[in-house]
Amino acid sequence: MVVGGTPALVAQLPGHTNRVNKVILVPNDTALITVSDDRTIRVWIKRSSGEYWPSICQTLEWCVSALALDNFHLFVGLESGNVNHYKLTEDLNRITLLRVLNVHQMRVTDLIYWAQNDWLLSAGKDKAFHWYTADSSRRMGSYVSNAACTSLAMDRPSAFVFVGDYSGAIHMIKLAEESKFGLVTTLAGHSGSIRQLLWDDERGRLISCSADKTVFVWEIAEGEGTALQLHCHRDRVNAVAFSGQPELILFSFGADKKMCVWNLRTERQQAALWEESNECQECREPFFWNLERLWNEKKAPTKRQHHCRRCGRAVCGECSPSQSILPLYGFELPVRMCKPCYQQIPENELCSSTSTHNILIDQTCVHMDKSKKLLAVAGTDNTIRLYDIAACL
Repeated sequence: MVVGGTPALVAQLPGHTNRVNKVILVPNDTALITVSDDRTIRVWIKRSSGEYWPSICQTLEWCVSALALDNFHLFVGLESGNVNHYKLTEDLNRITLLRVLNVHQMRVTDLIYWAQNDWLLSAGKDKAFHWYTADSSRRMGSYVSNAACTSLAMDRPSAFVFVGDYSGAIHMIKLAEESKFGLVTTLAGHSGSIRQLLWDDERGRLISCSADKTVFVWEIAEGEGTALQLHCHRDRVNAVAFSGQPELILFSFGADKKMCVWNLRTERQQAALWEESNECQECREPFFWNLERLWNEKKAPTKRQHHCRRCGRAVCGECSPSQSILPLYGFELPVRMCKPCYQQIPENELCSSTSTHNILIDQTCVHMDKSKKLLAVAGTDNTIRLYDIAACL
């Protein structure tokens, strides 16, 4: 079933003078918090006029690059690598600095704070992930990646954290005592930097978006290690938001200035793995690197290798001249198919359940409050936009 309705723009919040790095809708309140490279923390409250105005505008010495909020404890990551811990009053009119944690050697890229356990998780451009107890500032564990860490997500009941990095790898780490703390596995699939990670508590799935223009849905809880690939953007995917049960609606935002709304209730299959061959698996002609056969048969090296996105076979251009969408496998844009697959594809594999909306501005970060049916999105024009998504749920 195609997602019906269009997100409705209900408010625009200008004011920041540089890139907005994080936006959070405050739970149980008509307010949001933003941090920016203009070195400010801003708390926006909805006034009786229906407009949002800052109740707090705190200017710091460094660009503010990351943000986490839980139980009125506010943590902000800085370009310097420090993390400032603030206490936010319940009326959202004042913040008090409690402590400064010297966590990273370079820019902090993402934070998670879990008030129940008083855990602070941080990722940085220095390739490091750190796990702290916030109150005592005691480091509980660290992990160093091979590339700059870019994003975090956490499975709280199982105490697993997922760390995405600039190479496209996602590291799954167990938070436990020293002897049990450490890397569990690394999820490989993305070919570009990880832009954002989300954890689906209800189904035990990890959602990732990347500069490689794709969104992956990883089946973690089932232990199968499989991933659904979602292709609908023509440029990097910067941010995602997920509604959870029972709607299972996923929003993705790309640098192509499009918002894609995915219905995850729709059955999809894992994309076929690409096969490797020295010859076209349809016409059996050698590819250009198969020099021995080209020499023996006195042929010119003209055949390049392509792959059919439906069956995964290695084929030449002449044997894969057609393109089509393949929603069953997550391809909402036309992709290459071999002649047999294109001629035999059933209609049910062509039925799309995804809608696409032009939003005119490249988006940098997003946050959803399902209870309010509200989506907060920050654009590259440094403006925050609020969308009513009731029609999509």
